[in-house]
Amino acid sequence: MPFTLDQFKTLSRKTFLFLFILKKDGQIVAFNNRCKLLFPIDENEIKGKYITDFIIDEDVSVFRNSVSILSDTNPITNKSFSFPTKKEGVLSLKFDFILYNNLIYATGIDTTKEHKEHKALLTISKLTKTGAWYYNPNTDEIYWSKGCYLITESDPNSTITKIKSLNFHPEDSRSRINSYLENVIKDKTPYEYTEKIITQKGNEKWVKVIGEPILYKGEVIYVNGTITDVTDKHIYIEKLKHSEETKHLALKGIQSGLFDYNIKKNEVFYSLDFKKMLGLPLDKEFVSEEEFRKMIHPDDVDQMLKRQHENLNKEGNHYYNYYRLKHINEGYRHYEVYGFRKKNSKGETTRMIGNLIDIHQKKINEQTIIENKSRLRAIVNNGFVYTILLDTEGKILMTDQKSIEIIKRNFNLDPTLVSSRFIDVIPLNFKNSFAHEFNEALKGNIVKKEIERITYKGDAQWLEAKYTPIYSQEKKINSILVSFLDITERKLADIAIKKSHIKEQELNSLKSNILSNFSHEIRTPLNGIMTISKLLLNEEIVEERKKLLEYLEESKDRLLKTITNLSNFSELEAMRRNINLHSFDTNYTVETSYREYRHMAEAKNLNYQLELDQTSPQINIDEVLFKTALNNIIHNAIKYTNKGSIIIRVSSKNHNNLKNNVYISITDTGIGIDKENLTKIFDPFVQESIGLSRKYEGTGIGLSLSKRYIELLDGKIKVKSKTGEGTEFKIIIPKHL
Repeated sequence: MPFTLDQFKTLSRKTFLFLFILKKDGQIVAFNNRCKLLFPIDENEIKGKYITDFIIDEDVSVFRNSVSILSDTNPITNKSFSFPTKKEGVLSLKFDFILYNNLIYATGIDTTKEHKEHKALLTISKLTKTGAWYYNPNTDEIYWSKGCYLITESDPNSTITKIKSLNFHPEDSRSRINSYLENVIKDKTPYEYTEKIITQKGNEKWVKVIGEPILYKGEVIYVNGTITDVTDKHIYIEKLKHSEETKHLALKGIQSGLFDYNIKKNEVFYSLDFKKMLGLPLDKEFVSEEEFRKMIHPDDVDQMLKRQHENLNKEGNHYYNYYRLKHINEGYRHYEVYGFRKKNSKGETTRMIGNLIDIHQKKINEQTIIENKSRLRAIVNNGFVYTILLDTEGKILMTDQKSIEIIKRNFNLDPTLVSSRFIDVIPLNFKNSFAHEFNEALKGNIVKKEIERITYKGDAQWLEAKYTPIYSQEKKINSILVSFLDITERKLADIAIKKSHIKEQELNSLKSNILSNFSHEIRTPLNGIMTISKLLLNEEIVEERKKLLEYLEESKDRLLKTITNLSNFSELEAMRRNINLHSFDTNYTVETSYREYRHMAEAKNLNYQLELDQTSPQINIDEVLFKTALNNIIHNAIKYTNKGSIIIRVSSKNHNNLKNNVYISITDTGIGIDKENLTKIFDPFVQESIGLSRKYEGTGIGLSLSKRYIELLDGKIKVKSKTGEGTEFKIIIPKHL
C-alpha cells in the first residue's frame, strides 16, 4: 500500500536520509530537514542556490557528469559526494538520482565513516603496493580497487573485464592464470600465486595474487582477492640466485598478512592465511593483543612496545614497527609492520589497519653478507702484505687496513670514504709499471711483477705484485685484485746464498767474480750443447755430423768440469771468519720461516702444521745462515709434496741420550727419495729428478748449502726417506745455555 501524503511528510521530516528535489542543472527545488546539516547558510537563503554550491570542488564535475546521463530511457543513477560542514566536518553522502518529469529526486545516505576507511585503505594500498578485487562467476563481472589500477599503471576510470585483466600477463601464462580462477570456483579452496605482468605503460612487474571463494548454499557466488606488487623482492631473490655463496639463502616465498587492530577493544583481526601461518586459533575472528604479544620473541618485546608507544603518539597517521614472531613449525621469523592509524577528535589513535611483511630471509641474507664481508676483510687483512680490489677504471673498491694507513699517511686521504684511483695514491716509481700490468689484467691475463719500495722508516722492501682479473657471472671482467707479497726476506736470502759462495780471499770482491764465473761457465757450454743439438737435428751430411758431435763432446766435458770445480770449491774458512752469532728464540725463528711459506702450502691444499716447544729453547746462530738452510728444506718439502701434509716440529727433549740439543724436523708426505739418491742429495747441483725428463725446477744446490750452513753453526742435518711415502729432515743445533 502506498504512503499517504501525511505519512510521506512525516517520513521526510523524521528520516536520517537526505532528500532533495533538483532541476536538471542542479538547482535546489526542495529539501527535507535532514539536509539543513549540509548548508552553511540560513535555509531561507537556499532558494535559487545549486547543490554544486555546497559540495567540494573536485565533486562538482562528478555531479554534472552524473546528471547529464539521466534520460527517459536511463532515469536512474547513483554517485557519492562530499559536503564540508561547520559542525560535522566533511560528510560523504551516497545519492540515488531518479529523473521524473524533468526533475531529479535525490535520496542520500551518510557514508562518511566508510569513506574515511576507504581512504585509509587506499593509503595502505599505496604503502604496501596492494590492491583488492572480486569476481562474480555468474555474471563474469570483475571489480578492481584503485590499488589494482595503480599496480597495473592503468586508467582507474576504465572498465575492467576478466579478459582485460588476463591480458596484463604474458601470453604464455594466461591459460595458467585463468585455470587458477576456474579451479577455485570448482574446488572451492583458496589459492595464491606469484606471476609476472606487463603494465599498461609497458613496465615489467611481479605480483602476488590471493583469491578466496565466498560460498552461498555450497556454491561460489564470488571470489574475493588481493594483488600485491612484489617486484623489488622478486628482483632481490633473483640477484641472490647468481651468488654461489648465498644461493642457499634464496627466499622460499614472500609472506604477508593484513590486520585490523581495534585499540579500544584490544583486539586484532588477521586474515585466514596469516592465522594459519602463525598458528593462531582459526575459530576466533579476533585475537587479543596479549595473546598475540606472547608470540613475539622475548628479547624484542620491550623495544617493540617502546616503538609502538612512540608511533601511536606521534603526528601523522602512519605506523611502523618490526620484531620476531613465533611460527607454528619453524621458530621465530622477522617481520616489518606497516599501518595506517585512525584517530578520534582528541588526536588519539583508536584503530589501525595495516600489513605484516615477512622479512626473515632478508634479515638472514643481510647478516650473511655482513659476516661474509667480515670474513673477507679478515682474509684481506691477514693474507698478503697489501691487497687492493679495483674496478675496471682503477678505482679502489676494497683494501686492507695496512694499505689504508699508508694512503692516509702519504696522501692524507681515506680510500674507504673518498672515491680514489689507485694510480693516484701510489709512489711515483710504481705508476708506469702499474698502468701496464693493470691493462694486461683487463685483457684477462694474470700478471706478476717484482718491485722495490722504501718504507716511511727508510727501509728497503721488496714486493711481488700480482694482478688477477675477477669475472662476473656473465664471464666478463668486473674488477682486478692487486695483491702484494713481501719477498724482502727471500731477496735477502738470495743475497745471503750468493755471498755464501765466495771462495776467494776478499769476501766483497770475490762475490761478483764467482757469480760471473758461475753464470759464464755454466751458460757457455750449455748454450753450445743446445745450439749443436738443434744443428744435429737438421744436418744430413755425415762428415758435418761427425764434427758437430765432436763439438758437442767438448761442450759436455767443459760443463762437467765446471760443475765438478764448483762442487769441490770450498769456502768454509772464509765463511767462518764472517759468521755473526747471536742468541735467538728457536720457536720464533722457525715460526717466521713457517709463515713465509704458508701461502705456498695453502695454494697446493696441503695440511701445513707447526708444533713448537713449550720451553722456547734458545740457540746461538747466525740468523741469515740458519734461516737460509731451514727455508731451503721447507721450500723443498712443499715443492715435492702434491698432497698430504707437511709438519714442522721444534723439540728440546733428549734424543738417543744426546743432551743440550734442539731438534727441528720437517716431515712431508711427498715423492720421497730412493736409497740410491739419498746419499747424493747434499751434493751441489744434484736433484732427485734429473735430465731432460726432470719434473721439478732448480739447481740442486739448496740442500748442499743448507748442510754446509748448519755445519758452520756446529749443527747437523739428518734425513730419512721412502720413495712415494715422504721425507723427514732433522736439523740438530746445540742449545744455548
